[in-house]
Amino acid sequence: MTVRLFPESVFRCCSATLSLKRASLAALVFLLLIGPGFAPVGAVQAGEVELEHGTIIRGDLAPILGLTDKLAARIEGDIVDPRASSRTFTGAPIILVDDGMVRYFVSRRNVKRYNLDQEFLSEQELFPLKQQVTGRGQMLKTVGSFKDVTDFDKFGRRTVTLSTNKGDLALLQGVTEITPKYLKVTGLKHQWDLGIRTTSVKEEVLAAMLKQVIDPLDPNERIAVARFYIQAGLYLPAAQAFADIEQDFPEYKDKIAVFVKDLRTLHSQQLLNELQQRRKAGQHRLAQEAIAKFPTNNVSQSILRQIREIEEDYHKRQEQIEKAQFRLGELEAEIKDEANKNLLQAYRREVITQLNFDSIDRLSAFLNLESDDSLTVQEKLAIAYSGWIIGSAHVMTDLDTALNLWTARAQVLEYLRNEDEHERDFMIETLQKLEGVSTEVVKQMIPLLPPILDAPVRKNDDAFTIQVTDPDAEVPVSYSVLLPIEYNPHHTYPMIVALRPSHKTVQFELGWWGKYKNGPGQSQRRGYIVISPEYLQKDQEEYEDNITAHYAVIQSIRDARKRFNVDSDRVFLAGHGTGADAAFDIGMSHPGLFAGVIPIAGKTNAFNLHYWQNAKDLPWYIVGGELDRDTLDHNSLVVNRMMRYGHDVIYAEYIGRGYEYYYEEIHNLFNWMELQKRLKYPKEIEEKILRPIDNRFYWVRTEDLPPQVTRPVVVNNQRIRVRPVTLNVSVKEGNVIYVKSGGKVNTLWLTPDIVDYEKRLVVRVGGKQKFNDFLRPDMKAMLDDFRNRGDRQKLFDVRLDFF
Repeated sequence: MTVRLFPESVFRCCSATLSLKRASLAALVFLLLIGPGFAPVGAVQAGEVELEHGTIIRGDLAPILGLTDKLAARIEGDIVDPRASSRTFTGAPIILVDDGMVRYFVSRRNVKRYNLDQEFLSEQELFPLKQQVTGRGQMLKTVGSFKDVTDFDKFGRRTVTLSTNKGDLALLQGVTEITPKYLKVTGLKHQWDLGIRTTSVKEEVLAAMLKQVIDPLDPNERIAVARFYIQAGLYLPAAQAFADIEQDFPEYKDKIAVFVKDLRTLHSQQLLNELQQRRKAGQHRLAQEAIAKFPTNNVSQSILRQIREIEEDYHKRQEQIEKAQFRLGELEAEIKDEANKNLLQAYRREVITQLNFDSIDRLSAFLNLESDDSLTVQEKLAIAYSGWIIGSAHVMTDLDTALNLWTARAQVLEYLRNEDEHERDFMIETLQKLEGVSTEVVKQMIPLLPPILDAPVRKNDDAFTIQVTDPDAEVPVSYSVLLPIEYNPHHTYPMIVALRPSHKTVQFELGWWGKYKNGPGQSQRRGYIVISPEYLQKDQEEYEDNITAHYAVIQSIRDARKRFNVDSDRVFLAGHGTGADAAFDIGMSHPGLFAGVIPIAGKTNAFNLHYWQNAKDLPWYIVGGELDRDTLDHNSLVVNRMMRYGHDVIYAEYIGRGYEYYYEEIHNLFNWMELQKRLKYPKEIEEKILRPIDNRFYWVRTEDLPPQVTRPVVVNNQRIRVRPVTLNVSVKEGNVIYVKSGGKVNTLWLTPDIVDYEKRLVVRVGGKQKFNDFLRPDMKAMLDDFRNRGDRQKLFDVRLDFF
């Protein structure tokens, strides 16, 4: 699967001055890398890059040597100075993709494909606006958050008020060009050039500006406006524009017919995409309503066929639900054993109550075999009720064993919810004695378990707050939750862990991801759970790298996984401002928790200078502004290294923009998240540790670390020299695990995805053999780890401790 960040056409940049020097320095090397079809040395060429994970970015491409001029100059010396041949690069390490509004930096080693064929470029409708520019002697070096912003007037002018140390500063800006992708904006009395995404401007404001730059009596100019709307993806205004043209200029009906036809196709494809997205998100009521309202006139047969297929699938699933309800009751009536019959009646009530479009697949084996005359009634019922507990792929045909599964599930839930360790020990003994209930069967059961902890009863789709109820909690932890539309505990959802800026509330952070103009926003529409942990202390303004924040985030994730059906393979860490600072730190400290990290307007810290290698397998999407403090210079010390070593990083820098929250990037962020999935079971682990809490990575934990991990890395705002503890773990041929760490206690959680249980396992810690035996799945170890982490997608059935 690939996702285009910019599905429209390429926009030639006119302000990519920051990196042109770097592009010229590296262009010759870049030519050798991608072939003779690239532009001459010193030139920048339009095209697109496809990254290894599938994202496609379009714009002007240029190879660069570093994220900043300072870094570029240093690397330039490496290339041209023959005396430094041992440090010579084989190619420009970073690719800049500039679309005129945003500069996207990516690692050259992470580029899968370049496309410099400009056939995909299409003619764009551009509308220049005349502005009177005077006295541009003043230049803005940094821009903080806006105190106030007016709407653009019909002439494309607005006032931005900034708070400065000298008081409020009102600055006049003007739109100089309207493109389908962005509005080019300039300072009218100062030097400040930037872009604003076209779709972020109110439609009525955009229409008023366009009326000022065209002749409304010229049908061709009116057609140009309508085409502009199509290119901007604003299909409803485009349809209205064509309708007005047809009314005002009837003789142009045939001329615009081809555009109207294309518009209908694009709009119907957009509606189809939305429908498919709703369906994927488990929003079946909305999807069915959309099918019923879907326009059928003048729509392509391909789109109508896809609509019919979705509609037929819903009909099929509804029939399966009704058939399962009927057949379970019909078969149950044939059971003679009263004890079993009473149990089946109780279990059938649960199944019927919880049957829906998401859960019906648990009975797919039963529905395929319910009319098979070679099977007895008992066997058919066993298939149905075992499938409900452990999934259709693992069904059983013995009814007594199937009924034992329901007993086992109740005991497993009781075990997971019980706080008394002695009682849990007794429960595990009882559980292990149940016939047909092995560790493997319990492992199959866990993904389909009901929530371990209860979620608050909701009256609507608004956010709510949860206090983490952990008797062993070191500090109180709370987080707020925003669930998707039509949340269903039988549907699995990705989750965003969103960290607020210090001067905003968790409601703001949740709203950024999931609310829009008092209605559902992107997370609710796309089917993402969003949680916002309260990671800052009262009145705390700066992120202070403390373990309390790490603890709050980790515990909030674990608690949410126990209350909601979270896809733990798709948990994303994000934050704005202070929250982005924390996201940098927490993401690199605990890479195995996340499928990706999204810091917006944030800065790296001293720990990141040591921890950046920890995140080599963790995707990053970093967003910032060119005029936001010294953010790029500051972050480049870490991010430049990540890109040079081929880490999966996108750094989006908005040209001429300052400290903002960049809602304009939200669609790109969700498109990117759709392509990401966490790495679960790496067989080579190398991590740096500078804090005791940063001691568990993937399937390894090291404890009782040397004193150096408790020492600060910053004193009086000055970095001090520190030496991290290194954890090295590798799985080698012959079923051997090598562990090297500074900790005196090391724990391994294992699964057949990591080592071969059919072969003898050897574990060597610090060069000494600590284990040489066959592994035996341990139900208690598995349930204890699941009870602790709540991770349904990563289950370990063996735990080994070495002292």
